[in-house]
Amino acid sequence: MIIDYTAEPTIANFHNSKAFVKGVRGPIGSGKSVACCFEGFKRSLLQKPLNGKRQTRGAIVRNTYPELKTTTIKTWLDWFEPFTRIVYGAPITGYFRMVLPDKTVCETEIYFLALDKLKDIKKLKSLELSWLWMNEAIEMPQAVLNMATGRVNRHPKKKDGGATYPGVFMDTNSCDIDNWWYTLSEEEKPETWEFFDQPPALLKTKTGYLPNPEAENIDNLSGGYDYYLNQLPGKPKEWVKVFILNQYGSSDPGNLVYGDYSKANHTDKVFDSGLRHIIWTHDFNFTPLSSAILQRDTQDNIYAVDEIVLKSAIAKQTAFEFCERYKDHKDCVVLVYGDSSGHVGEKHGHKSDYIEIEQILKKAGFRVRMKVPRGNPAIKDGQNSLRAKIVDALGIRSFFVNPKKCKYVDKGLSTLQLKKGSTFQEEDSEYQHITTALRYFTDVEFPIKTRRATAFNPMG
Repeated sequence: MIIDYTAEPTIANFHNSKAFVKGVRGPIGSGKSVACCFEGFKRSLLQKPLNGKRQTRGAIVRNTYPELKTTTIKTWLDWFEPFTRIVYGAPITGYFRMVLPDKTVCETEIYFLALDKLKDIKKLKSLELSWLWMNEAIEMPQAVLNMATGRVNRHPKKKDGGATYPGVFMDTNSCDIDNWWYTLSEEEKPETWEFFDQPPALLKTKTGYLPNPEAENIDNLSGGYDYYLNQLPGKPKEWVKVFILNQYGSSDPGNLVYGDYSKANHTDKVFDSGLRHIIWTHDFNFTPLSSAILQRDTQDNIYAVDEIVLKSAIAKQTAFEFCERYKDHKDCVVLVYGDSSGHVGEKHGHKSDYIEIEQILKKAGFRVRMKVPRGNPAIKDGQNSLRAKIVDALGIRSFFVNPKKCKYVDKGLSTLQLKKGSTFQEEDSEYQHITTALRYFTDVEFPIKTRRATAFNPMG
């Protein structure tokens, strides 16, 4: 069976590097993960044979188990499934075996591990490896890399010839400048390490974005450059900067969380019963208890037309307030979004905040549809979903606020700042909670998700 793989220029330099630790940074869909699969494959093929066998042991680590299973392992199997047997145990283990033209047999045992927390590093402590691949490295603590460098070059044993090509290799999308990757690659790079940067997929101009003729892996993407161009609508500018332009993100402690929010997002629209729905989204913080009333038109424009902000209140009180304000609009469907912590108590047979809200609204004669997830999104994902509605990478605004009706919403989006030294943690403020309620809604309806590139598979 022929495996048809050709490395792009940056990836070829990455493969040719003899550095003990090396990494490649590039846009989404640029072929980084496939390159690292082949880097592990290459190291296994180059192992000096002993008694006709080239035996190595590798580890492939990712930040979470779902991503490890659905993305990392899938990428490996896209190319090497005929030669790999996967055992889904603890840990997940792959057994790779290939008979080579020189009649030697390449045998590689591969551990697939999820390592996103410091406590997970203990999974590495007892491993004896030849090589290790950190997939999407910036999503893991630097301590994973520190431990990884001490676990490779330990198999095969020295008496059996040792590892011919040991080391740690990594891939990642770009990151904020406070991430350890930036520090090690741009500021404090160890002498024996190498980092490689792929070209941006698109080029930003004064009027928009154009395909970059130097971009890599374009021919292997479904749609070519359209894979990137089609992702621009609905994405915040910072997201495009990091994931498509392959630029480092900013880290300014004084940054506004929603710096693109302006008077251009103001509207004089008020509640319109003709739209036949009321979007009600919550943050369950009692100082104050904040919720926003939104409406959505057929073009997916969102309008903040009202807010309910009660100090030292509970969910029951905000439900009664809602019923009083909208008692003349019971022909509208109420769509409830918000903080998943409002489900607390349901597993133990207690009335949760959302059960109480739903019961009160239904008793008052409203039709209710609950759209609250069981877990809250990552803060940064929620922020990005709201930022993209405020204004996306193409300059399109689709989130509007009536400042006369929604003073807390307007003040929160205008003034909320990041905590010093953080790229996503927000300063405490009485206006913070209602913006949190907004992003709970936008993350459900307009999530920012990184699309997985569909590459040509010659074995498919």
